Order: sequence, then structure tokens, then C-alpha cells
Amino acid sequence: MKRIIYFCLLILSNLVFSQNLSTGFEELQPEKIGGYTVKNTEGKEVYKTEYQHLDSVKIFGYNYLSEDNLKIRGFLIEPKIKGKYPVIIFNRGGNGELGAVTLPVLTDFLSKIAAKGFVVIGSQLRGGARSEGKDEFGGKDIGDVLKLFEIIDHQETIDPKKVGMLGVSRGAMTNFLVLKETDRVNVNITVGGIADLNQKDRPEMLELYKKLIPDFEKNSKKEMDKRSSVLAIPMIKNKKVKNMIIHGANDERVNVENAIVLFKNLKENNFSTRLLIYEDANHGINNNTKSLIENITKFFKEYL
Repeated sequence: MKRIIYFCLLILSNLVFSQNLSTGFEELQPEKIGGYTVKNTEGKEVYKTEYQHLDSVKIFGYNYLSEDNLKIRGFLIEPKIKGKYPVIIFNRGGNGELGAVTLPVLTDFLSKIAAKGFVVIGSQLRGGARSEGKDEFGGKDIGDVLKLFEIIDHQETIDPKKVGMLGVSRGAMTNFLVLKETDRVNVNITVGGIADLNQKDRPEMLELYKKLIPDFEKNSKKEMDKRSSVLAIPMIKNKKVKNMIIHGANDERVNVENAIVLFKNLKENNFSTRLLIYEDANHGINNNTKSLIENITKFFKEYL
């Protein structure tokens, strides 16, 4: 049943986001999609209690071109009140369609962060979620994220000097690889991230790497090293970037030891870093969502 609901929501979000490249940003209106509103005593449609934060933000979908001229799908959430806000680049997990940023992620998670006074922007990355091209799992898709800075620099609601990144699962790797390429990121938060692609307790990942990573079978070590978060740390351009590593102690996909390794390597390279481990949480910190959002927004507010 949950799978059916997921795919229905994905289809609905694609329909509402539908646009062509010449029309720019198109607003998503959750109130026009079933499940978000109820009628009040006056018969007016209003957001349900758990979605009242959506009254304070706008959600947009858009297409943009990658460096190699692929059409990439992106999203943006901003407060309705006019002003210039810090921006958070959200780096998704998974690969292709798996882990794509869906309607529930936008409305139930990212919008709650934006409602605290941030613009949230992100890319669906190449190879899935209505983006062209092939996912390279830390290859040319890193350029898809770097291209977001061009959008950031032209948004009236964004203060381009206040940039943070939030990466979940695979998105943690994306964070560190982006930090190698630009010094514009001031705050780096990762959730459930891998320290290195060579996860000895997940040998099945090698099959995924063979499928996605160009030249992986020719030189697997070289390609994994190119995508290693730990090896990227000494090459981070902004030496003043503030880091927060978050992980669930009961993470069933990425062992919590990855968080310890990232934390230790950041500290050894003299980066300001905090470590937050949820003792009873899984990969998605699903049973601590409220606390997770509070800790994320507090850290961003402190340093952006």
C-alpha cells in the first residue's frame, strides 16, 4: 500500500511540476493535491495541522542545463515573506529514481527547514527523476550540483554569501566532492553518509558501482578513491567551513562507524566539526524527524 501511495505522489508531483525550459520556475501547490487540506468551520480549504508550515513557503520545480547540455530537474523552496535568506543546497541520496526528491520529501521535510528562514535548493541529478543523462555516482553529477550556484546568484531571495549544504546518504559524498571544487560553502551537514565507497560490510554495492561508474572495472580503486569523502577532506577549499556529522546508531545501510571516521578525519585536518549520533535511529533517522530538523536548522542558523 505504501509503495502504491509513493508512486501516486511521484506522478502527481511530476504533473504539477510539468514545464518546458522557456517557462522558468513553476510553483507547486500542495493544496491542490489531495491529503494536505481540510475544510474549516467556514467551509474554506486550509492546511491540516501537520502541514500548516506550507502556508509560509513556496515550492518550485524547474529545469536547467548541465555543463554538457543535459536537461536536469531541480527544485527550490523559499519563504513567502520577501527578503534575502541564507540558502541550503540539499544533496539527495540513492541513485536514478531511487532516492529522488519526491513530493513528501519536499512538503514533509525540506519545507519545514525552509519555513525556519532559509531558501532550499537542489538537483535531482542526471539519470533519473525526469533528468537526462546517466548517473555516474559522484562523477559528472557533481557538476550538476555546482551549476546550482548560477541559479543561486540570480535569485533575489537568496543571500549568495550565505551558503550551506545538507547531504543525506549518497548526498554526503556529494557534499564532500563539492567542497573540493568551491570555497563558497560555509556550512556542511551530512546525515547517514558513507566515509568511503569501499564498504566492506556491503559487498553488493560493488555491483551498483559497476553499473553506474565509468571505467570502474578497469580501475576500481582509482574510481572509488575519486569519490571518497575521507580523501576529499584535506582538499576542501574553504578551511573555515563548519561541519556537522549526523548518523543513526542503528543505521541498517551505512554503519555508524562511517560517521566516526568522518568526524575524526575532519578534526585531524583542523576543521570545526560536531558529531551527533541518534542512539535509537535507523538510516533515515525516521523516528526522530522533529529533533533532526531542529538540530539541522539550529546549526545552520548559528553559522550562516
